[in-house]
Amino acid sequence: MLNTLPSAISPPFSDDSSIDPCSAETHHAYKAMLNASIDGIKILTPDWRIENMNHAACLALGVDPKRGFGMAWLPLLPANTRRSARKALKKVAFEGKSEFFGKRVNELGETSYWYTLLTSELNTQGKLESILCVSRNITQQFLAESKLRHLTEFDELTNIPNRRHFQKYLKKTIRIAKVTQQSVTLLHADLDHFKRLNDIRGNHTGDHILKVVAKRLTKQLAGQGYVARLSSDEFAIVIPNTITVDEINQIAQDMVNTISQPISYHGQSIRLSMSIGTATWPGSVENSDMLMKAANIALTEIKQNRSGGVLQYHSQLMSSVTRIAEQLELAQYAIDHATIEPYYQPKVRLHDGKLVGVEALLRFIKPNGELASPGAIWAAFENRALVEKIGEQIRTRVFKDMQSWVAKGLMLVPVSLNASPVEFMWDDYAEKCLAQIADYGIDPRLIEIEITEHMIVGSGAEFVIRAIKQLREHGVRIALDDFGTGYSTLSNIKDYSVDVIKVDRSFVNSLDQGREGKAIIKALLLLANCLGMEVVAEGVEEQEQCDTLINEGYLIGQGFLFSPAVSNEKIEKLLGSRLTQR
Repeated sequence: MLNTLPSAISPPFSDDSSIDPCSAETHHAYKAMLNASIDGIKILTPDWRIENMNHAACLALGVDPKRGFGMAWLPLLPANTRRSARKALKKVAFEGKSEFFGKRVNELGETSYWYTLLTSELNTQGKLESILCVSRNITQQFLAESKLRHLTEFDELTNIPNRRHFQKYLKKTIRIAKVTQQSVTLLHADLDHFKRLNDIRGNHTGDHILKVVAKRLTKQLAGQGYVARLSSDEFAIVIPNTITVDEINQIAQDMVNTISQPISYHGQSIRLSMSIGTATWPGSVENSDMLMKAANIALTEIKQNRSGGVLQYHSQLMSSVTRIAEQLELAQYAIDHATIEPYYQPKVRLHDGKLVGVEALLRFIKPNGELASPGAIWAAFENRALVEKIGEQIRTRVFKDMQSWVAKGLMLVPVSLNASPVEFMWDDYAEKCLAQIADYGIDPRLIEIEITEHMIVGSGAEFVIRAIKQLREHGVRIALDDFGTGYSTLSNIKDYSVDVIKVDRSFVNSLDQGREGKAIIKALLLLANCLGMEVVAEGVEEQEQCDTLINEGYLIGQGFLFSPAVSNEKIEKLLGSRLTQR
């Protein structure tokens, strides 16, 4: 912390006039040199009394040098420093050196900080003869280091502890809890959809929101816990005392309710929701790292299933997290090794089975060579980085196949591609898709993008609607997949710019329920016809279903009755004949 101070110094000469002039001259020079030092230098007797000291030490201790010395040193020190000084004095007698830090407050209320180095002086018999104490005022250095420590351990925006401080605090709290036999609860909190809000309203609004959230959380705890900001919109709350599960849930729910209150900024009223995962040590975790992981697992689980609310960690969640991790790893493997490929399921004209389109369905090859479907990597479709790469690779393969079909002189039919909701969150889906279509020289009118109902009414719907508009302006068709499963949107379907609706397989399967099943099928077709939209019946698996659909007025169907999803080689044969094999 400080530069090394002198390890030993000889006691100053006395003022005895019997000393020869040469020695007296040396004595005065030596004393002047010591008095010129800004460090407080003291010589102590083995019983801790002051034998001599320089001018700086006299000023610091408030001693008049004219009165002479001999007083005990410890009583001259501030009360909050004496314990450390006593320990250092005991240590120096055995080890030869010791040190301690102290704080002094003067009559004006000004605080100064001191560092003292003690060095023992032994006589020829090896016994302690005196103790040299050198005290240095380190106030400026202490304040500079405190400021640096604050900058490195506290968040600049919210002025609450950051991740670095939190990790040290949590480990220390658990160490104390082990001794006191208390429990430690960690709440991992995350603002829902904060990034999107920050992108739309700007960083200034986002910064204001984070400051307000930090203040609200701190106030909510009222000194009963600890709050830190871990990253952009993530916060950690530590409750260091033993409390019940119900109490934990109540504290967390109170925080969720507090954050949900409107935040005003420049005349705008902004509402947020917060998700919180909680975990308690010891419970089912052994240390601070596992406690952090457990709370994060609970948070991840609640954000995947719904936004806003509280979830307590339990051991069953670990298997879910392990499964998700395996799926993400498998998806990354497929991306890195380019094993993603499209399989094509025909869409046919019901009355004669003629091929009128195909839907490109994602397949990929596992490390063991097995062909797998999207269900094996379902978690990847919630990951923006992964789903963007998956979407780009599947589109690339489809457009290459279409390019190849043209080169072979095959008669092209429209190709449908499924879009994941997460792909639209970057708000550049349309631009990327259109750029790829142009790069491969594909007619945009031969491309159909399939979306689902909840994508145009749920979170991020504005990005989806903007992309749909831009795609349709360039000739790309939009199909609404699983139509009819989102009943709340049936009355609003006319407000959305789509060209095709695909009646969900559950309604096709309901045809065997008699009049009720047929009534639903009729209503869906009537609605689509009134809106001037093309209709495709999904999941046709039996001839009886096909016949009923034809009788009810359906023209196009898709399902195992006609063909499962097949490889590019097989679809090329169908394109060559333009007829399906029933």
